[in-house]
Amino acid sequence: MKALSFSVAFAITFVICVYGGFKLGSSLDDRFVSSPIFTVIGALLGIGTASVISYFVIYKHLKATKVKEIDNKQLAVSKETTAKQHYPIIDVSIDEVRQAIRKFSDQLPNGVYRTILVKEDHSIDFNQLAPILGGIPAKKFYMSKETYDIFEENEKHIPPAMDMVQKAVDQYVKEHKEYPILDFDPERRVNYYQLTQEKFLKKAPDIQFYITDMDGLITHIKPKRKNTSRY
Repeated sequence: MKALSFSVAFAITFVICVYGGFKLGSSLDDRFVSSPIFTVIGALLGIGTASVISYFVIYKHLKATKVKEIDNKQLAVSKETTAKQHYPIIDVSIDEVRQAIRKFSDQLPNGVYRTILVKEDHSIDFNQLAPILGGIPAKKFYMSKETYDIFEENEKHIPPAMDMVQKAVDQYVKEHKEYPILDFDPERRVNYYQLTQEKFLKKAPDIQFYITDMDGLITHIKPKRKNTSRY
């Protein structure tokens, strides 16, 4: 798709330049009664201009593609090197895991996201974090691919449900321009009825999620009631 768009843009640029040069030359020939001298010169200038523009556009495109390929290769080599090293088993807290993931994310090339740490079962691949943590955690941790929330073993059932509901909420907001919550609900609970009725969710999960104030991200943590009493 990107290659097709690039080809179309290239063709349009070429046609505009050549046609513009032709029209300019033609108008000068009409003015000075010199046909077809300026028309030919204008067309040639248009072709030359189109060629120069095309060269720089193609060069920039190829350079960007090459840089991206190099970044991906470096990332793959880094992951392979890390996997071959042997790290001790260590005890870490969930906060230490969060800090390590933030540091890992800061080192990623553009276009690569921390979701590369998440395995199929939503467990975190600590082989990639081992250089930062200084070892492999003795227990597993899990992460949501949509919200990046971290969970321990006793909450490993939350990330799959969270990702499913977050995607449904995003699709609902995109279509309706509002959140799937009931009016005047102080807890901003995700309304599963709305999502299932409109086929954004196949079925409601057993976990209740809530819409946060952070760009529509959801959370499993029930918000505290705001104190509305007056003094």
